[in-house]
Amino acid sequence: MFVIRGAQKLLKEWDIEPLQVDIYPPLNSWHANLFLLNRRKNIVFMHDASRLSVTLFGIKKAQYKNLPTLFVQALKELMLSEGFDEQIVEAYTQEGKQMLATTTNSHSVMGTLDEIIFVMKELDMEHGCELEKNQWNNRIVLKTVQYQYPVDAFKEALEKHYKQENVRES
Repeated sequence: MFVIRGAQKLLKEWDIEPLQVDIYPPLNSWHANLFLLNRRKNIVFMHDASRLSVTLFGIKKAQYKNLPTLFVQALKELMLSEGFDEQIVEAYTQEGKQMLATTTNSHSVMGTLDEIIFVMKELDMEHGCELEKNQWNNRIVLKTVQYQYPVDAFKEALEKHYKQENVRES
């Protein structure tokens, strides 16, 4: 199960009552925020530990009830395009089929999330499709993840987690 730590704007628009979730595994914890770009509402999700970001572009009000599915589809597409192991992609995205919504708890993650939003607003037309924009956003070196690309930090964390899990099962 994923925990989505939504900013107030997003939680209000999503029309969901946030639950009180204090402690949750960092591997399944994401922050999210809503922003306008070209008069369209977009939602950016950011993985807490690796700062990997996935943006859903042009979200309409009717799509909010399917937000978990839309997010998992976009995440899966990004992971496969970046060469993640298919078994890891399946295992991780299965966990994301269910989501809990809660309030934000990290100024650091929200600050990085705001930086990604700023970059997307400034460079909007440079990259065409949504997948390319998501790939590009995850190829920005960040200090918060030891000067790594977020996509590499995310891949490393998942491989470490699922290899340890396989070792325990053996």
